[in-house]
Amino acid sequence: MNQNPIHYALQLHQAGRLDDAQYIYDQILASNPRHPDALHLRGLIALQSGDANTAAEYLRKAAQTQPKNGLFRADLASALMAIGDLDGAESAFRRAAHLAPDQPQFNVGIANCLALRGKPAEAEKQLRAVTQRHPRYALAWFNLANTARDQGRAREAVELYRQAIALDPGQIEARNNLGATLLALAKMGDAEETYREALHISPDDTRLLCNLASVLIDRGKFVEAETVGRRVITLAPKMANAYAFLGAAIGHQGRLLEALEVHRTAAALEPDNTRTLVALGSALYETGHAEEGIPLLQHALELAPDLWQARISLGTVNLALGNFVEGWKGYYHRMGRATFSKQHPGVPIASSLPAMLAGKHICLLNEQGLGDQLFLLRWLPALKAQGVTISYRPDPKLETILRRSTSLDHWITTTDALPEADFHVMLGDLPFFLSGRAESKTQQPCPASLPLTSLAENLRAMREQLSKLGPPPYIGITWRGGTPPEEQSSAMSWMLFKEVPMAQLASALLKVEGTLIALQRKPGAGEIDQLSKLLQRPLHDLSGTNEHLENMLALLTLLDDYIGVSNTNVHLRAAVGRTARVLVPCPAEWRWMASGEESPWFPRSAVYRQKNDGDWTMALQRLAADLMPAAQPATG
Repeated sequence: MNQNPIHYALQLHQAGRLDDAQYIYDQILASNPRHPDALHLRGLIALQSGDANTAAEYLRKAAQTQPKNGLFRADLASALMAIGDLDGAESAFRRAAHLAPDQPQFNVGIANCLALRGKPAEAEKQLRAVTQRHPRYALAWFNLANTARDQGRAREAVELYRQAIALDPGQIEARNNLGATLLALAKMGDAEETYREALHISPDDTRLLCNLASVLIDRGKFVEAETVGRRVITLAPKMANAYAFLGAAIGHQGRLLEALEVHRTAAALEPDNTRTLVALGSALYETGHAEEGIPLLQHALELAPDLWQARISLGTVNLALGNFVEGWKGYYHRMGRATFSKQHPGVPIASSLPAMLAGKHICLLNEQGLGDQLFLLRWLPALKAQGVTISYRPDPKLETILRRSTSLDHWITTTDALPEADFHVMLGDLPFFLSGRAESKTQQPCPASLPLTSLAENLRAMREQLSKLGPPPYIGITWRGGTPPEEQSSAMSWMLFKEVPMAQLASALLKVEGTLIALQRKPGAGEIDQLSKLLQRPLHDLSGTNEHLENMLALLTLLDDYIGVSNTNVHLRAAVGRTARVLVPCPAEWRWMASGEESPWFPRSAVYRQKNDGDWTMALQRLAADLMPAAQPATG
């Protein structure tokens, strides 16, 4: 070897031949233990190999041989950060910055140490000084964006990430963090575009591909998400998270059994990965194996006690199995509660209620949709029975109806400020608070729907309208409910969308006697005419009644039967003491339970379940049989 050994070793090092380079560095150090470059480069190899402790030993010795070498101090700081010695790392970066004040990366290192030590404001101050002195240093803008994000200023962080990318378009980390921040702001279209732009630069980056798959799932683009997920697995066949995203994409397309096997693979690859545990536990519930999923969800909570996804999933499974006390504990951790808290930071939301409530004023807060409000209001009589005064701000569509309820004392309009109260309680927390109380042992675990009454004039008007459509019995029909996946936000559950194929539904209704009435909210163009042709008889369109709940309440009071997916109308019908025939897609919402032909929440309402392979045949055949003239009607 004719050339300088250290130069030759460095060439090997730069070529990625780390073992060969290390051998030469060790040979040099054997003859000269204080060789500064050999110590420095040997330390860098250890750091590259993941042995931060060894790296710190070599780099500390290198810095001792050249106390005024800022680069040596900075690399020592990096090793100290890797072993968790943030105080030592910050001190080393400060020494490096003092020795080389024109090197902005050393001051960025100081800021990173401050941020990791839980001092984001100090880190931000440090980074702003760097950006002022070195305005074209992209890494400083990137780290400044991180500090803004970590302090809850997501919108500001977005602009700072974009500044970093403008200065260095190839900065993948900035693009990745920008995408995640846009996703947190519910700007899913922008997040998707950001990830795609990053992948144009780094097309085989599996982390970016997983993030793209995630946002595609959030946007309801399940087929595209499946394609991306399969590409990740081709690139990284042992990557558990890739299987988790693929399983989600497949499951969202209704191929639940196929998705279950993908989730099993993910969990087998990483048995202690909380994401895969929650995904598999949920998939087992969705495919009719709810009890098998409970240990997995419990294990996820053992690994990460604050993981809300595991808590809400475990709560959902317990509710579906009828373990209501445990179920409501999990439901307490729902996303809607956290979202409301962020949107209303000044509202003191109660985390519990005292044993004695007599004479107290409770202001109920709402983060639910119409149907869930109606469902959860069934706990009002139990709360009212404890001698409290109750205020509530309902959805404006429900206000006039709820004003007739004796369980509410005060109504807050959308323009009113929230009143002073002894407790501000989330409506969705009532089951949790009340089910754990001593007196709840004497109460029904599934209280009846809050009774509602129709106005006489609305009943008269709707009776006249029905008589003009045809003879009784009058049968209401819906075939779709909830929010379509492509319109959902990241905070919504895709299970909120339910749909029954119209042709199959029509086949089940062909022989039913009576006047058929479409109550589908926002039907698609031509849908009612299409279903009418399939039914081979008139299907009268009263879908517009959904926009006037007083009229809908009266109509649902008068209908002889109601057939459809779970929606607001099912809750209204239960509130007026009538039953329904509910078409329950798989996976079922927990309120329809994991199995059975009836739900305890809606007694005497028949449940017709789609199979876990997506087949409606048996459910609709049973519906058709139940609708035969000789069959017992499901009205109440």
